Amino acid sequence: MEKEKYLKPKQHYVDLYDRYTVDYCRNIIKIFSQPLKNPPLIGGKKPTKVMVDTMSKMALDYRMMFAKGDRYTQKEETIREWMDRDQARDELYESATPPEGIHCLTCQRAMTMLDKNLWTGGLKEPDRILFMFDCPNGHLPRRAFFNDGEEWKHKREVCPKCGGEFNVKATVTKKKFIDYYSCKSCDFKKTEELERTANKEEIIDPDFAADRTKFCLSEEEGRKWRETLASWEQMGKLVDSWKEKEKNKEVYDKIAKIKKLTIVELEKLLIPSLEKEHYIYLKFGNPEITRDIIVPFTVQDSKGGREKLASDYELRQLLKKVLKETNWRLMSDGVSYRLGILSGRLRGYENEEDMLKLVKEK
Repeated sequence: MEKEKYLKPKQHYVDLYDRYTVDYCRNIIKIFSQPLKNPPLIGGKKPTKVMVDTMSKMALDYRMMFAKGDRYTQKEETIREWMDRDQARDELYESATPPEGIHCLTCQRAMTMLDKNLWTGGLKEPDRILFMFDCPNGHLPRRAFFNDGEEWKHKREVCPKCGGEFNVKATVTKKKFIDYYSCKSCDFKKTEELERTANKEEIIDPDFAADRTKFCLSEEEGRKWRETLASWEQMGKLVDSWKEKEKNKEVYDKIAKIKKLTIVELEKLLIPSLEKEHYIYLKFGNPEITRDIIVPFTVQDSKGGREKLASDYELRQLLKKVLKETNWRLMSDGVSYRLGILSGRLRGYENEEDMLKLVKEK
């Protein structure tokens, strides 16, 4: 008989996730249904039963709102992880081959493979495939090996009653591995069973359908929840911004005083100041628009006898002075001088975060 695949249709995982959600929410209701032992005083007085019940209901409603919302936001990612995990298990099961050369410890005959099962490693260990081998002559013990060649060893147990050794009789059914233990020294006996399949009889939950509708958000409800979270987050950022501005009022007052110039206004500001110091014919190149505005420029030095180093230095100082109270700055690569022509780049800032940096630099 062909082995059942681990990877199921998506609806299987949706149903499973919703069952966990229903159980989770039911447990919250159970916890909040417990009466408050020490309800908080209201106006210095012990609250009435009606007031306590009202507070409890408000607390439960608030807790349930977040519980249902959190479960919804994690749903798609969790289901995808489950499906990826089970697909990987199918691929591992199909590709795994039993180790060769396994012999009976009693008669040394080659053993035959009896069964092949997934061994889940949990959170810390990887999944592996466990192969069970049987002696053709029926000798015990059977042997089991993982697909990586490691032999599975059953931990030796002793009788909890007298500390003696066990006789073990193993039986295999269609659904289980069964080991019968009987102490060699006393009358203690026990039975251990290991299921061969994950099929279990499902317990019918008569209230599941109704509670699923109540606790598991629909796509429309989930969309509204995400929008609500986003608005709360935005409001939180806005409040934090207000608090930060109030705390640094002096700084933000200075930001408000910065002259935020357009490129045309910048040109009108610079030309008179530059010409006064004999820097003429200001020209702007094509701007580079990124987070900020970067504008290349050229001017000509018309002052006779001014050397290269002096011309460079005086222009930089002049730009620093003129632009001090504006949102424009000479870029760090400075000014270049060639035969009386000076060139450089100016950066224009427009968002509040960058304005804050300008104020702190000043």
